[in-house]
Amino acid sequence: MRGAVALLIAGALSARAAIGGEPPADQSPAPSARLVTIDLVATDARGRTVENLTAADFDLREAGAPLALESVRFVRAVPAARPAPVPVLTAADERQAAARDAARLFAIFLDEYHVKAGANADRVRDALLQFVDRDLSPDDLIVVMKPLDSLLAIRSARDRDAARAAIESFSGRRGDYEPRNAYERDYIAGTPARIDAVRNQVALSAINALALHLGALSDRRKTLIVASEGVGRADRGRGQEYLPTLDTIVRSANRANVAVYAFDPRDAADAAAPDDALRRLADDTDGQAAISDADAMLRRASADSSAYYLLSFRAPHPDDGRFRELEARVKRSPRKVVPPEPAPHASPLIRPWFGMARGRDGSTRVTFVWEPAVRVPGDRTRRVPARLVLTAKTSDGTVVFEGPVAPTGPAAMDAPGATPPRAIFEVRPGRLRLRMSIEDAASQALDQDVRDISVRDLRGEVAVGTPEVLRARNAREFRALEADAAAPVASREFSRTERLLIRFQAYGSSSAPPQVSARLLGRSGYAIRDLAVTPSATPGDQAIDLPLASLATGEYVVEVTARRGARDASDRFTFRVTS
Repeated sequence: MRGAVALLIAGALSARAAIGGEPPADQSPAPSARLVTIDLVATDARGRTVENLTAADFDLREAGAPLALESVRFVRAVPAARPAPVPVLTAADERQAAARDAARLFAIFLDEYHVKAGANADRVRDALLQFVDRDLSPDDLIVVMKPLDSLLAIRSARDRDAARAAIESFSGRRGDYEPRNAYERDYIAGTPARIDAVRNQVALSAINALALHLGALSDRRKTLIVASEGVGRADRGRGQEYLPTLDTIVRSANRANVAVYAFDPRDAADAAAPDDALRRLADDTDGQAAISDADAMLRRASADSSAYYLLSFRAPHPDDGRFRELEARVKRSPRKVVPPEPAPHASPLIRPWFGMARGRDGSTRVTFVWEPAVRVPGDRTRRVPARLVLTAKTSDGTVVFEGPVAPTGPAAMDAPGATPPRAIFEVRPGRLRLRMSIEDAASQALDQDVRDISVRDLRGEVAVGTPEVLRARNAREFRALEADAAAPVASREFSRTERLLIRFQAYGSSSAPPQVSARLLGRSGYAIRDLAVTPSATPGDQAIDLPLASLATGEYVVEVTARRGARDASDRFTFRVTS
């Protein structure tokens, strides 16, 4: 975590802070008094590093309460004037090399699964080979990793020849589903959609493993460079909740003081901005994202890792995973202060859902609902959320929605005078920051959930809005669902005794509305049967009536498609049926 001189840093302490060091021998702090270390890059108005700040120059606060700094250390990585360092061959060698003040720690992830062969792959090789030759000093440690490299064999080293060889052998495979080894034939097979889902998970797991490995080597700032055209969402089944997600990577990187620098090698004419997932990784870990030309970004990565401050303090609370804000200011002469948003933090207390439909004048209508997360049996300490306050901001800080939202559930309705069970607002396509302040029945704060979503552009010739799911336990509840006031549910786990009403909107040109269809798929993507789609009682909506009594327990996918001529668009969601 870093910022300019006179900066304001906001973050989730449990996620952004790195735990470092042991208490002094003559001091036995309470178990909650963890030593936490964060990194800051301080620059003046001209972008030059400010090197003479002391502990007295910093004002560090958590939720407005001042924190006492135990130490402030300025780190400048300057190559040592000595013979060439010895090779790094073992884990002990790696830890010893990483502890040197002159050493900077770099990792490069070459996402072969999400980069096309040809010009895009060439840009990756050229940019990273130049980075290795130009920016790395003899003391720096680097590890280069590809999707199928072993997560158990990650080892940083000074071997530049090995790094160059790994980069030179990089080949893009996006859209190429031909297996190249036994592992891919056995475990990454099936339809292109299933292969893409597995590839997404492999890439996310590898990036997270690199962040964790770097974090274990040092409490100083580390740099993770990701070369990819964008990693999609990985569909995880029951029992796979432990697998890393984008949120997991952000938490791992911030906890370990790892900054992610993402390079999208697509031509700027084909993509106006880096992939949303890549930009989020960079923005939320204090890195940078670039498209087409990575030269300036890689120079920035090298400079940021060469001069920065390490601030250490005692956290006044246990590592309980709750969201907390950190603010860091510099007390020197007044300068412009630009407060960044808090780092993402997915609260374990709630299960949110976000839906999108076409709005007015090119905007997108966003619907938000939430439910309390399933309580773990035997957990008597967790308080149950009763409501939350949602704040939605665009990338420029404009607030597009702020207000309370009650939990949704079966037969939830919008009622006059009551806290609504959903939030609906319109916003232009792009990145949206959502902050949810979670409260119990006594209006006491329980936690905060902060996350980014990418608002889709639904103005194409053919587009499909997000399917929303409503559930009913009997015929009376199902009849009530046809009312426009009925709110969708966030849960995706249902009993065989329930009946689902699935609503979605399909868009085409005004002169030729698209044809719509739907299918019920198995977990691995095979088709089970077609689903009947009929106009809903709500104008503009399409509806699917799906009784669950005939389905065996397990996971299923509903896929909705709109087609007009040779163009089509689709969306899908996964749900689980229990006994």
